[in-house]
Order: sequence, then C-alpha cells, then structure tokens
Amino acid sequence: MKKLTASLFAVILIGSAILVACEQGEKTIVLRYKYTPGLKLVYHQDMQRNARVVVGDSVIEKSNNKYVLSVVQAVEEVRADSTAVIRETDSWSYARPSKGDTTVIDTVSHQRTMLVTVRPDGDILDVQFVDESNETNRAYIKNFMEQGMPVFPSGEISPGFSWTQTSKVIMPDQTMEAKSTYKLTALVREAGYDCALIEVDGNLIIPIEPSPSDSITSIGVERIHTTGKMYFAYKEGMVVLQRERWIIEGDHKSTKKGKTEAYKLLVESDVDFALVERSTVQ
Repeated sequence: MKKLTASLFAVILIGSAILVACEQGEKTIVLRYKYTPGLKLVYHQDMQRNARVVVGDSVIEKSNNKYVLSVVQAVEEVRADSTAVIRETDSWSYARPSKGDTTVIDTVSHQRTMLVTVRPDGDILDVQFVDESNETNRAYIKNFMEQGMPVFPSGEISPGFSWTQTSKVIMPDQTMEAKSTYKLTALVREAGYDCALIEVDGNLIIPIEPSPSDSITSIGVERIHTTGKMYFAYKEGMVVLQRERWIIEGDHKSTKKGKTEAYKLLVESDVDFALVERSTVQ
C-alpha cells in the first residue's frame, strides 16, 4: 500500500511539474516603455574602450580608456498620441595623460543634454542637442539610437519570440541596410524587478558626415557589430540593466588644408548600463 501511495504521489508531482512548466512557457507579456510626466530615471554606465587608428599597414595610435557615465532621463512631456519627449543629460569622465606632462594623468569631464522624442514601442522620432550645435555628433547619435535601440513588436509575446528590424542607410555612392535581431529568451528577476531578458545581435551602419564648423573635414562610415543582453522591467516599462559588446570598424577620410588622408578606426568596447534610481517629480 505504501508503494502504491508513493507511486501515486510521484505521478502527481510529475504531473504538477509538467503543468507548471506549461504554464510558464505560455506566459505572455507586452513590451512597452511607460512614460509619465515627471518620471526620472538615473543610470550608471561603465565603458571599457580599446581603440586603434591604422593608416595603410601601420598602427599610428593606440588608446585604452575607461569611461564612467551618469545618464539622467527626465520625461518632460507625454503627448496625446503617447509620444514622449525626454530630456537626457549625459555626464562622463575619463583619464588621459596631460598634454603638458605625459607623466601626469588628467581627468577629463564632459556633459551633453539632448531632447529625445520617442514612441512607447521604442521608435526614435527625433534627437536634438540642447547645449551644443555639432550636427555631425547629433546625426551620429540619432543614427546610433534609431538603429541600435529595439522597436518592440506589437501585441503579446512569450519567451522564444524573436524579431528583426532593418534600416535603410543612404550613403553618397550606395544604399546599405542595417539589421538587428532581438530574442526574448526568458522572464527573470533582476534588481528586484520582473524582467524580460532580451538578447541582441545587430549590425549598425553609421555614416560620418562632415561638420561645417570644423577646420578638418572628416567623412566615412562606421560598421558596428553589437551583441549583448537587455533586462527590461515589463511592468514598469523601463530598462533595468543592459550589457553589450561593440566591435567597430570605421573607414574614414580627413581633409586638412587640401590634403586628404584615409585611415581605419578599430574599436572594441564593453558597456554596462544599470538603473540606479527611479522617481517621479510632481
């Protein structure tokens, strides 16, 4: 009798495990940013960047820098169509040898503020700088955000779902296509939030446009291969953690005083982007 009872108990346990597994597999979620006026998100970002500049077969410059960034995103406006205007302030610093004395290490700090117009699905509509007018930088960042940020699919999805987004990139001599693939791999807990774990494998193509204000005219294209993971809190509608690796191969031409020089920019970057504060300003 005990054996029969034990066997029945084992069957019940197995059946329960199968039922739980099926229920977990069938769980669906909707991926959307949830922007509300006054919402403030503060992120800490670490970037380790190794770069080489190559002319012909020679490496003429090497650098290895760690950048520490604070990213503050404040929702200034949510329009009737749910489009949000976000004021993003990026502050970053890094160490480099002093120009006057290479044995002395200086800490260099910068800050940039921009207004980003975005839909709840993550589609970037516009990027405008507030405190500078460098059109080359603005165009680069806008292209990077448009191609590198996921535009979430409509409707409910479950783990195992993947989608691909493409962008047409118009170059002076040809039209190219940037493509990124995203996959919802699991539903997990991260930093106290219920998160969608999304993997990315993308190939971005960023044109380098000349800036009229620079004495050196630079043109070219940068191809960026991105791989990594995003932890997206789907109930709160925000990124909690993002870890990516960027492999950049840039083909550049710079012209100064009528002389043009071609060079390659080869960069490897590891980026960690983590939420440190979430609040609402009334």
